[in-house]
Amino acid sequence: RRAVAERYWELLGGVPGVKACVPPEGVRHNYAYMPVVFDPTVFGATRDDVFDALAKEEIGARKYFHPLVSAYACYRGRFDAADTPVAREAAARVLTLPLYADLALPDVDRICGIVRGCVR
Repeated sequence: RRAVAERYWELLGGVPGVKACVPPEGVRHNYAYMPVVFDPTVFGATRDDVFDALAKEEIGARKYFHPLVSAYACYRGRFDAADTPVAREAAARVLTLPLYADLALPDVDRICGIVRGCVR
């Protein structure tokens, strides 16, 4: 999992508008998830565009923090998503890419190629 995460960081680290969440120095990573934040104004494509491109290639990614808990029907009338603009922004921009022990590095290369190919 560590090698997979490091490959993602290597291949996506320099892409404008894409932020792979690399742990800061001195922090031990558990390599459980590969969250990536997309800034469509810089990257040129939205998180949903990337999600759709991966799905078209039968690659399962997950829209992280989506939908917001405050948007669930059981909270309707109690909480307003407009009161949490940072959470709304994260819910619209974060995608978790596949990360598991037997994910081959060539597959990571392919996933990153699809992500990079979403730039308009």
